[in-house]
Amino acid sequence: MKKKKILSICLAALMAGGLLAGCGGNSSKTEGSSSESASEQKGAASGKETVNFWYLWGGDEAAYLEQIIAAYNKSQDKYQVVGLSTPDQQKVITGISGGNGPDITDDFGSSIPNYAEQNIALPLDDYIKKDGIDLDKTFVNGTMAQQTYNGKTYAFPISSNVFALYYNKDLLEAAGYKEPPKTMEEVQEMAEKLTKEEGGTIKTFGAPLVPNTYWWQNMTFANGDNFGKAGEINIDNEGFHKALGWLQDYVKEFGSDAVNSYVTSGQSKINSAQDPFLAGQQALRFDGTWFYKMAKDAGINFGLTMIPAYSSQGDKTYSLIDTSNFYIPSTAKNPDGAWDFLKYITMGDGAKMFITLKGDLPALQSLLDDPDVKSGSESYDVYLKVLSDSTLVTMPGVLDGQTFKTALQSALDSVMLGGKADDAIKEAQEAVADLK
Repeated sequence: MKKKKILSICLAALMAGGLLAGCGGNSSKTEGSSSESASEQKGAASGKETVNFWYLWGGDEAAYLEQIIAAYNKSQDKYQVVGLSTPDQQKVITGISGGNGPDITDDFGSSIPNYAEQNIALPLDDYIKKDGIDLDKTFVNGTMAQQTYNGKTYAFPISSNVFALYYNKDLLEAAGYKEPPKTMEEVQEMAEKLTKEEGGTIKTFGAPLVPNTYWWQNMTFANGDNFGKAGEINIDNEGFHKALGWLQDYVKEFGSDAVNSYVTSGQSKINSAQDPFLAGQQALRFDGTWFYKMAKDAGINFGLTMIPAYSSQGDKTYSLIDTSNFYIPSTAKNPDGAWDFLKYITMGDGAKMFITLKGDLPALQSLLDDPDVKSGSESYDVYLKVLSDSTLVTMPGVLDGQTFKTALQSALDSVMLGGKADDAIKEAQEAVADLK
């Protein structure tokens, strides 16, 4: 399930959703409230230190956060967390920059490089060392990659987004396939055989090109490659060449106009009743946990499996991972209290409450085998296996995320329009040569 936020500025994240909703919970203040809340009054009366927590969620999700806050406040006698639903990322940053922001707040992992460079987020390394936390043994493999920048840790993950392969059983059976693809080569081969075209128009789409984001990342990672790291961006890698090389062949086979028309139309209908997979017209798709219920509700006869790797990788599997996180602002008035609550909500009882209430995938290793988490969705047997068994790869965090994103999109667009993969990748690499 995607984290639903309203952002007043466009984040350069590759995945983000939005939902404007009211605040939940009796103890949180509404945005813009100037009166002292009941929680603050209670904290002052009890002698507890106040910890101000601004979160970007609203509606039901805000109510979930308030349940966690109430449980934390009841669990100890030193701190009183006060929640405030603030579904405006720019307002949070402005508050932090002016010294009037929260003690703890949330965001996406892709924001950390900028928050580190702009002194928005506080490095957590001294706290981690003092408490003797072994991050490698605490969090799911790959989830901490987005929380660090230039060797320092700035945030802890609260949930994970990973991907799996959806396949339409009826379409595969009609084409003579009894099982889903076992390698990425089979994905690419089947995608072409499963595509049905009439008079220059694609009627059934075999390729996982909708959504138009996740497929090329996961295909690149399936070769054991990645796009580098901050200061060392590597678009010109073998996996990306394989992904765009296949796209080049696919476009040549079915025509640029036909492929572009189908992808553009499919993308405009994403997650609606007319979505090509939900309408029974797309055979293969890479997507996240949020898509499972949609496919089931649509009545599609589908299966779900881990995204296969290229045959050169043997039994290894890979997945793109993105995280939601919590961080302590550099101007926090009560960083010690924020740290205590941060541990509770990312590593303590609050972590399980968050995952089970909201229905997300965990970032905490100890929750991978938790029966309450595993029963959250029929799809979790696959997605939890992705978290535990796959190599999880993030897109590199860079300060100029928009330039990076534009370079990648330009390469994809060029090949979709009939250009050569090698030329498109070379141009993209040149465009990001100076990125940090």
